[in-house]
This record gives sequence, structure tokens and C-alpha cells, in this order.
Amino acid sequence: MMAYALLGVGLVLLVLGSETVLRGSVRVSAALGLSPLIIGLLIVSAGTSSPELVVAISAAMHNAPDIALGNIIGSNIVNALLMVGLGALVRPLPSSPKVVWRDGLTMLVASVALVVMAMSGMITRQMGWLLLAAFAVYVVISFFTDWRRPSHMSVAETRAIKMLGEQRMAPSFSFFLMLFGFVCLYFGGRFAVDGGLLLAQEYHVPQALIGLTVIAFGASLPELTTTLIATGRGQTSIAIGHLIGSNIFNLLLVLGIAASIHPLSVAPSLAHFDVFVMLASAALLIPMMASGWRVTRSEGFVLVLLYVGYIGYLAWQQGYLHLAKLGLG
Repeated sequence: MMAYALLGVGLVLLVLGSETVLRGSVRVSAALGLSPLIIGLLIVSAGTSSPELVVAISAAMHNAPDIALGNIIGSNIVNALLMVGLGALVRPLPSSPKVVWRDGLTMLVASVALVVMAMSGMITRQMGWLLLAAFAVYVVISFFTDWRRPSHMSVAETRAIKMLGEQRMAPSFSFFLMLFGFVCLYFGGRFAVDGGLLLAQEYHVPQALIGLTVIAFGASLPELTTTLIATGRGQTSIAIGHLIGSNIFNLLLVLGIAASIHPLSVAPSLAHFDVFVMLASAALLIPMMASGWRVTRSEGFVLVLLYVGYIGYLAWQQGYLHLAKLGLG
């Protein structure tokens, strides 16, 4: 019961912290005079990916690399298959050529880089620094390709303007909200990792499995909420760009910071299977988006089925009874 309590409380705090940090930091950044484009590229994207970031950092500091990597890899699989699939089932998701070629190809190249790193058996600090440098290059390219364009042509700027329009908070309260969110994220990351470690120990399953499934799905809940709300309101133009941007942040910023703090050893199961599932999901998404410049409902159904099949394979691989006890079978 302690494992479930720690994990449950941790995931709730991560979701709450992500939402409050995001809302507070967006308003504080606007008060400091940052442009909507910068807010969208850095603040909104980082805030949405903050659960994956704090889990990865906490797991790396707890010397639990399987949970850190499983969380990143699993979150990207969730985003590319389940989140895009569910969003497309609600409403077909348009994908502009810029999202496909700039962001989609960046996600694909970053996924290939993680596969290469994982096959070496260790993601070193130097690799982490390279990922952070690549993230900086991506942000600069995104800024200059979106700069001086109409706001509706930039996913990042559209998201920032949308959030600023929804909020009417005083800067002082926004700052308090941001601090409260950081506290929630800190304890949420610790509790989620501790609960995941206990759960793996109690049910004799690999730590990587907990990171790939329970923690990855819980950390991706902010993306799920954003996607479903956006598609439900007909704001489909930002949904798929938001999810791809989140995957890029996970691969370059989150993994880069975690590896820079502590080198991450890669479990054979992650290196020989799960990273290839992540790569395949990224590779599959690009032609889907480029075909007609949208992901249709039928394609969304295929993506959801693929995610269900992936989870089913993990369940079969570990033994149904183990996962049934975890509530995943």
C-alpha cells in the first residue's frame, strides 16, 4: 500500500505542479516583458514537460537510471501513439509543413540519437551536454523561423497567446503560484520515484517497466489534458505541434539535464526494444502528418491500437499475473 500511496500522491503533485508552474510562469514572464514567441518556445513547453523533467532528475539522483530513461522513452511513445491517436479520434489533427519538416524531423533525428546512445550502454555527461547544445540550436532555429510571422503560423506563439488570454492574475499572485508549483513538482518527483522503486521491488518487475508505463503515463497527463481540451474546442492547429514539441523537449532538454547530472546506464531491455518502439512511432507519425497534412480519425485509431499492442506486449513479456496485480493487465 505504501508504494501505491507514494506513487499516487507523487503523480497528483506532478500534474498539479505542472499546471501551477505553467500558469504562474507564463504570467510572470509576460510581466517581465518577454514576447509571446519566447514564452511559447521556452516557458510553455518547459512547463508542460516539467513532470518528465523532475522525474528524470530525481531518478538520476536516486541512481535509478531505468526509471529516468523509461519515463522519457515511455512518455514519447505515449505522446506519439496514444495522445495523437486520441486527439485524432476526437477531431482530425491538421499538421502544417513546418511542424512536419522542422519539428517532426527534429524529433526523428533526436530519437535516432537516443537509439545510438542507448546501444552504447551508457548515456554519459558528455552526451548530455551534446543533447543540451542540440536543444539550444533547435530553439534558435525555431525562433528565427517563427520570428515576424503571423502568430497563428507559430504553434509556440499561439499556445502562449492562448494562455495569456485565459489568465487575469496579478503578477504577485502569479509568482506565488509559480513557487507553489515548484514545491509540488519537487515532492511529486521524489514521491513518484520512491513509489516506483517500491512497486518494482514489491512485485518483482523491472524498474524500467514502471518508468515506461505507470510513471510515463502519469507524467504525460498534462499533455493529454491539453490535447483533449484543444481538440474538443476545435483548436486542432496546435495539438499535434504541442505533442511533437513535448517529445523534442524530453529527448534533448530533459534527457540532457538528467545525463549531465548523473551518467545513465541503459538497461538491455530499453536498448534492444523500447527505444526502437519510440523511434518507430516517431518515424510512423511523419508520413501520417505529411499525407494530406493531417492525421485522420482512421490513422488515429491505428495509433491507439499500436499503443495498446505495445502495452499488451509488455504485459505478456513480464507475465500477465504480475501486471494484473499492478492494475495494468
